[in-house]
Amino acid sequence: MTEATRVRIEQLTGDIEYIEQLGEQGGTATVYRVETKTGKYLLKTATKARYQEWLAEEAVVLEEWMQREPGFLPEYVGFLKTEQQSHLLMQWRDGITLTTALRQATSERRIQLWQAFGTYLFHFHQRATGGTSQEWLTERLVTAERYVTSVWTSGTMDLLKQLKSSCPEPIIASWIHGDCTTDNLLVATDGKLSFIDVGAMRPGDRRYDIALAISPIINDPVALDAFYEGYRFERLTTREFDYYEHGLYSFF
Repeated sequence: MTEATRVRIEQLTGDIEYIEQLGEQGGTATVYRVETKTGKYLLKTATKARYQEWLAEEAVVLEEWMQREPGFLPEYVGFLKTEQQSHLLMQWRDGITLTTALRQATSERRIQLWQAFGTYLFHFHQRATGGTSQEWLTERLVTAERYVTSVWTSGTMDLLKQLKSSCPEPIIASWIHGDCTTDNLLVATDGKLSFIDVGAMRPGDRRYDIALAISPIINDPVALDAFYEGYRFERLTTREFDYYEHGLYSFF
């Protein structure tokens, strides 16, 4: 962090008393915990063009949800863009990722966590938005093609052509997280779940969220049943799971 960036951050937070780098976030951003006299903050810094774009999208989502549903997501504080980097600042939330919680859990607690994940996602997906999933999928396929031509993804043009020719039937759109993995849910000390890393949150196809969510347990029938016990919508078909998890997600 440059001194100029620190000064701009302190204009939003007050004087920084302590700052700690927490590590890389999936290779997309460097994450810091920032402490001042008045509170704690999470700072995400991105350098590569694609990840700066994602960080800017997350800033918009956080700011919009502060108005739509205060408290649902971490509180947006500010977004700073310099010549080489972008910085997103939000209020700190205590907790561990669902990935970590699952790794540390007993067998019984692990099943409870998967059911809780399903329940949380069920309630989130009940937020209807109007329209169908087709608009979201069309936009995602256009973005995937841009990523291929920009060499920003491991997905290939051949795979993209297959996806374009085999789109699932549209369903009613709902709010989706858009990168709904266990890394992107926070488990608070009281056990409550909340989304983090929300740059892809928008009206879309809930089947994409489900596919990413259940990927680690697709061959674990006990955990899968627990997830769907919480998630009361219909189960994905094998074709739907493959389309979203092994197909579309390859580009993002």
